Amino acid sequence: MASDSAPSSLFLRLTSVWGHLALRSDIDDIVLELLGHFSLEKVYAGTNSGDRHVYQQLVKTLLSQLNAIFYVQRLTLPAENAHVSWYLGFLVSWEVALRTVEFVLQVINDGRECLWDDLMLRDKYLAEFLLSALRVLSLHPKATANQRVKERKDRFGRVHRSLEQVFDSYPGPKSFLLQVCKMVTNRLHTDPDTLGLPSKMRYEIPNLTSELYPLTHCLSPQYISELVPAGNSSIDWLPQFLALRDISHFVVGASVQYAANRESRDTRLRSASGRSRNAILQALDYLQMPPSLSKLDMVAAFSATFRIVLPDTPDFSAQPLADSRALDEHELDALDSLCVRLKQRQVIHRMSDRETMINVSQVVRNILLQDDPGGQSGTSRPSLYALNCSKCHLVGGSQLASAGIELLCDGATDVETTLPAQSKCPCCGEIVTLAREAPLVRRAWELLRPLEPDADTINVERHLPTNFQLAPARSDAGLFSASGYPSNFASSSDQRPVEGHRVDSPASAALAQIVYPLSPQPSGFPQPSLLFPLDDLVGGAQAEDHGKQTIGRVHDPIYSRLDPNLLSDPAAYTQRKGGNSGAEISPIVSPTDSNVLGSSRTAPVISTPPEKGKSKWRLKFAGTRKPSVGTSGDSSSLSSTAIEAQKLEEIPLGALYNLSKSGARNKGPKSVHVELSKSASLALFWTQQTIHVWDVGASPPVMTRSILTESTCILATVARLHLAYVIGTRDQRLTLRVVNLLRPSTPVAEYRISSSLWCKSIAIDREESFVVLGFENATVRFFKTTPSAEQPREDRLHSMVHADCRGCPSVDTLSFSNDGLVLLASTRSAKSGVIQVYAWKFPFLTFQEVPSCRYPVPLHESEDNGVSSAIFRNGRHGEDSLVCITTWTQSGTPVLIQPEDGHKSEIRTDPSGRQNKLGNRIQCADFSPTGKEIAIVNDKGYLYHVSSLNSSVMDVRKVATSRELTARSDSYAMAFMVLSDEENIVLAWADASKATGWVKKIPTSRGNFSIPLTPGITHEPAFVELRATIQNASRRQVAELEGETGAVELYV
Repeated sequence: MASDSAPSSLFLRLTSVWGHLALRSDIDDIVLELLGHFSLEKVYAGTNSGDRHVYQQLVKTLLSQLNAIFYVQRLTLPAENAHVSWYLGFLVSWEVALRTVEFVLQVINDGRECLWDDLMLRDKYLAEFLLSALRVLSLHPKATANQRVKERKDRFGRVHRSLEQVFDSYPGPKSFLLQVCKMVTNRLHTDPDTLGLPSKMRYEIPNLTSELYPLTHCLSPQYISELVPAGNSSIDWLPQFLALRDISHFVVGASVQYAANRESRDTRLRSASGRSRNAILQALDYLQMPPSLSKLDMVAAFSATFRIVLPDTPDFSAQPLADSRALDEHELDALDSLCVRLKQRQVIHRMSDRETMINVSQVVRNILLQDDPGGQSGTSRPSLYALNCSKCHLVGGSQLASAGIELLCDGATDVETTLPAQSKCPCCGEIVTLAREAPLVRRAWELLRPLEPDADTINVERHLPTNFQLAPARSDAGLFSASGYPSNFASSSDQRPVEGHRVDSPASAALAQIVYPLSPQPSGFPQPSLLFPLDDLVGGAQAEDHGKQTIGRVHDPIYSRLDPNLLSDPAAYTQRKGGNSGAEISPIVSPTDSNVLGSSRTAPVISTPPEKGKSKWRLKFAGTRKPSVGTSGDSSSLSSTAIEAQKLEEIPLGALYNLSKSGARNKGPKSVHVELSKSASLALFWTQQTIHVWDVGASPPVMTRSILTESTCILATVARLHLAYVIGTRDQRLTLRVVNLLRPSTPVAEYRISSSLWCKSIAIDREESFVVLGFENATVRFFKTTPSAEQPREDRLHSMVHADCRGCPSVDTLSFSNDGLVLLASTRSAKSGVIQVYAWKFPFLTFQEVPSCRYPVPLHESEDNGVSSAIFRNGRHGEDSLVCITTWTQSGTPVLIQPEDGHKSEIRTDPSGRQNKLGNRIQCADFSPTGKEIAIVNDKGYLYHVSSLNSSVMDVRKVATSRELTARSDSYAMAFMVLSDEENIVLAWADASKATGWVKKIPTSRGNFSIPLTPGITHEPAFVELRATIQNASRRQVAELEGETGAVELYV
């Protein structure tokens, strides 16, 4: 018994590796260093006849070390309801992980002459590493933010083709784990989002930022029995299998973490782990596996994992004992080598970087503390002075300013300065007349402040796809298989029998058994063909198009709770549910969600059938002038093909107007405000009493939520997961509410704003961690999206100029860049008309004005509606960052400004400047997700597409028409959206005369308008080669030519 309870050698090595790898911020560099070291070793591989076995050992060492790294990474991934930004520094970037997998597969394929006779290298080492890495890739929180579904399909398709080459290059029977690897890549290339965790594990699974012990409920025997119940009849065994593997690895990880933390508490971890192990082994017997796979091999893999922490687990491996011991010794040597490498790396970083940076930061903070002990001024240039009091007190420049003592000379040039009469020392109160500066303090600040690291920004930028300059070649549309390696991706490919599959599985009780296969498909997320049966869709040709649009969103968690029939046809669904009235009431959420906010905050959806006999394409827009479709704002004109590609869809707003009338005591219809999400396909149509959330990605749009505001709504915005709105009363008491759209059971975050400042602008950050509000007196406040007792952080934009901001201009606009790294705010002086821009960089703790973006626009009493947009684009691949400023004024021409040097370029349809049909009255503007184009809507309702942004002559083309505007309107919105994996410009507006909303979708990747290249910028070869045929390309082909959004430094 004593020998059975003693920790294994592999457990001790794994504990040591854990201590070096857990919660490190340089994991990307560690992986790249391993690959680079191996590449240098590989240079001379195979040059001598005796090097073959040496090279095999090198490959095994690399695979063992990478498997250990990705094992720790899997346990670091956060739950879906956690704030991703808190964990980015500890996660390997998605791009590095995928390229590592491709690199390893290339090494195996290229080294066939040296590796062909080592079966264990492929059947165990390679298989376990692939499953670990693919698990991290499929669950990585930054995968969906960085790339579209089509791009991820292509990337996983490359991995699948490389793995097929391994199967073809090394004929013969394959191990159970390697066959599972092929099933995983097959599923990932078909649908990258289908391999999520089960619902409970998705939100309750722990990670390394907290203690894994005692075991949580989702790791308990009770949950395991629910995951795979007795008499299980599910033929889709992979999700259940993968969930059980996740649980087994977290159970092992809890024991390893307990030992690494040197815990002494009695958490009964060993007995709890044994019960979970027994439940998993019992559940394995219930799995309905394909007959081509051996259940004995599957059980042997799990037993090897549990033997790391529970040596009394039976060994079901059929591997000979001698081979098993040799295998364990090699793994131990590989992990020892990794520990030595990590320890040396840590010493080097401590000597050359870490301690130096800590000391630099400490010096900088001490200087700030001496300059301003109270931390009130936030000066950008601290200084220290010695006063001529009896004790010669040292006082900071900011401390003197707060005491009302004004320095009469420039401290930057004069060391000694005379103080005003009757000045008193802030420390002792004595009368002082002279102050002598200690210039060493100011010079140390000027030299050390630029060297202070900004780790949060680095952690975010490291996860962007622009971390590498070269991108993989894109696969042709509709063609997946590589030449010479055909593949069949039928839905039953996972069940395909394997010829000559051997029953015996490799034996091991080592870390290499810690693998991560394909993640399970979440319960409650059935396949599209089951969730949306064709019988429930609209008949005829409408049914086909409608089905395509709806099926594309079945995996979105926001919409999966809705009834499929309601999603496909709300009006027909209402009629089928009973009632012959034309305005039948039906719930908008499931019964479990309808009572979350209470009956006072959930409004019914009144389905109003559209008017019959009227065409959607012939509209009489309200306004004093009639828009002309035939004329263009520039040299281009709208072709018939472009008009046909644009979808105009109707949204009935009768219920919204009726609720507005009843809430306003029948004083006439109120205006309906329109807002489009910047990160999802959601739109808001709202009045002062009611907010309706619509999914405009579906065709026709579908209402997903209706909320009663219980007061007068002033501002509202929506992201992917959260809806934020501000309500107010007549005495100017404001309240911010944040509603979680994904999980209605989450309490509403409510903040009562105490001050009397009126709110002017609102925005939600891309990570949806907080809501930003802009107020009068140049004030910006940050509120958390989750309920919190903390007071919101307040930034006063003019605090560097004066302490009292009363009378300062309001914050007119707030906007986040597409990559989420920069927040931009704009104000306009009521005296001079000068527009000023202020910028926050992630994590948005400090701000500064961008003086190069100051834009003077003369004030006019008539037709002056101020700043309409101030948006930012990060540069990429040599391009400059850009700030776009538009106004609704008589003389404020839309401009693009480079923050680095202040260069301004006016956006005009006529480069000569003789005429500008774009005009100066701009309703809104928005950068495309790639940042290469910008869309602008003017007062005539014309949509202009602007490209070649970094060129001296920009290409400005009118691409669509909409409603004419007589003034800047809150009932009109425009934004870029990715709908059905394609980039679209979406226009949305409300027509009060018809009680109707309209949504117009203009695809940018079709042949309705071209996208010229930016002169002087190097573009991807694929884009340049296909530039001549872009007009005739299909929607899918043109979509593949789009670049990726990048991020560079913001120069201020």
